[in-house]
Amino acid sequence: MLLRTICNSNLEKLVHPEIRLIHRPCPSFQVCGYTGLALAILLSMSLVVYQHLSPLVMLGIILAAVLTFFAQAIITKIILGEEDLVYYRHEIAVMVVAALLLWLLRQPILPYLDTTLLGVGIFLACGRIGCLMVGCCHGRPHSWGVCYRQDHAAAGFESCYVGVRLFPSQLIESLWVLCIVVVGSILVLTEHRPGTALAWYVIAYDVGRFYGEFMRGDAERPYLWGFSEAQLVSVLLMCVVVWAEIANILPFQLWHVLVTLCVVCTLLGVVLKRRLHKTPMHRLLHPYHMREIAEVLQRITNALPTGIHVESTSLGIQLSFSQIKSEAGILYHYALSCQKGDMAEEMARRSAKLIVQLKHPLSSSELIRGNQGVFHLLVDPSKAIVKHIDHPTRYATSLDGAK
Repeated sequence: MLLRTICNSNLEKLVHPEIRLIHRPCPSFQVCGYTGLALAILLSMSLVVYQHLSPLVMLGIILAAVLTFFAQAIITKIILGEEDLVYYRHEIAVMVVAALLLWLLRQPILPYLDTTLLGVGIFLACGRIGCLMVGCCHGRPHSWGVCYRQDHAAAGFESCYVGVRLFPSQLIESLWVLCIVVVGSILVLTEHRPGTALAWYVIAYDVGRFYGEFMRGDAERPYLWGFSEAQLVSVLLMCVVVWAEIANILPFQLWHVLVTLCVVCTLLGVVLKRRLHKTPMHRLLHPYHMREIAEVLQRITNALPTGIHVESTSLGIQLSFSQIKSEAGILYHYALSCQKGDMAEEMARRSAKLIVQLKHPLSSSELIRGNQGVFHLLVDPSKAIVKHIDHPTRYATSLDGAK
């Protein structure tokens, strides 16, 4: 508990949407991005010189990569009407442009692609720190993490998550990528076969990204079959690398095949589990729906002075909020029900746990099964957490009017 408190406190001191440089406020995301670009150039040039490759060719690749990055960002903004920076799209575009340029210049492709991708990695590691600072690409509500403030909301962060502790998925990914780049650089410096560092980076990063996506909580991303775009692209790229190794285009590594099979089996297992599960938990805890619940909670709690409001989510979960005076003080009361039929106990328990994480992470809470398919969540803000929400066994009758 003490370690968690210290970590959370230090993270909150770290995150700021702006950084002061030479007595001038600068956007944190841009500062991290330019820092990552400088480090990427430094690393790439150093590795190229060590391998006795052409620095001029590497400089051309860097310029082409930067132009590709900005061109893709501009085109996306024109099409979508807003800036949408997606790492995998940029990574794939940069690597394709670099390979095409090397082919036109009749240069060895794999040694330069090794170096290019490691440079992209160090850029990503710094970029994720920028994400952590401003709040984009954030994780799910969790006991470990960072609480973003109103100044982040003013800079574009989702206001419904202000004050909610979110898992620091950006920091975890940054540290993971940094380790991958270090190992990849060692592979280059120890003169492994060209393409070894490339395959290592893709397999290692993609397996981490696939599993790490389950902790992501930002909703503004495409999903297909319940999986994010990044998860599906991760599986695809891992399969491409394994195919290239089997075709002797890249150095073959048996563990790459095994890890890829593990990820594919995980994907199929998750699909099977979701189909067999009676209660659609993955839909309830989907980032889209979690944000819906957070927005509903924000509205119904703010509307209390004008009366009790009942709102529902896209899954038909109805929520209302009220306050109850007791001898111990004020209790917060949330009523949970379904628009169609009775609410399943597991869904009520998961919903209640999410409400507590979003609004009252440090307060004692109790979930009570009522009549007519209504569940009641009572939160005592005067008491610290004494137990987790468990299977509701007590019944309430006097609260059922709050459905």
